[in-house]
Amino acid sequence: MKVNSVDIRKYNAKQLTVDIQPPPIAINSEWVEGAPTPHEFHTQVKYGSLKLKILFRGSGRNEIIRYISEFLSLMTKKSEIQLDGYKGIYVGELQSENIEKTKVGTKYILNLDFSGYMTDEEVVNEYRGKDEAMFETLGTRDAPCIIEIMPRKDIQEFAISGFGSDDIIIRNLEEGKKVIIDGKNGTVTQEGRNKFADCDMWEFPVLRKKKVNMVEFSSRDCDVKVHYSPMWL
Repeated sequence: MKVNSVDIRKYNAKQLTVDIQPPPIAINSEWVEGAPTPHEFHTQVKYGSLKLKILFRGSGRNEIIRYISEFLSLMTKKSEIQLDGYKGIYVGELQSENIEKTKVGTKYILNLDFSGYMTDEEVVNEYRGKDEAMFETLGTRDAPCIIEIMPRKDIQEFAISGFGSDDIIIRNLEEGKKVIIDGKNGTVTQEGRNKFADCDMWEFPVLRKKKVNMVEFSSRDCDVKVHYSPMWL
């Protein structure tokens, strides 16, 4: 098991049990008096939960407590957890922790509760000299994505559709200078410099869950890469 890429064996620890639960889903609906059927509204999908039991060993309680303290210091912010025996990465926020003594003074158990979701390794779709493409999104949650645009020549205006309800328009593209529209971090850059002023969009790019996506580009003179990590309940 790893937390933020750190193997927990560094702290003389071992993953014991894992309990992953999906988020509670309550359909948001209202049955108005006199209406033949209820009206359904958008249902917000919330965090799921993860419960972990981790065994710590040491020469005594002082050593073990220090191991646990160092381990917990990894999780002061949102954490990426690679669980033994599970595919993907659990992205979660620590909600509570509890140290449980055992009958043996050289072993303690740490109980952890997280709220979060599961995500897979990044998927990259690449399109060279195309003006349209079709692909199916993996996962059961909407996923933010990153769009890389590499112009083959100077282009005054380049439009992209299929990553939200409205087109994304980027202006003043220069040959060989990559533009990155980052839906994960909320940035638009060209060669590392801010280019948000040349971008027109209502929302950062996102891919809808379990959907066949049709994306279109206004010119074939750009090579486009789409990066996203499938997200699961």
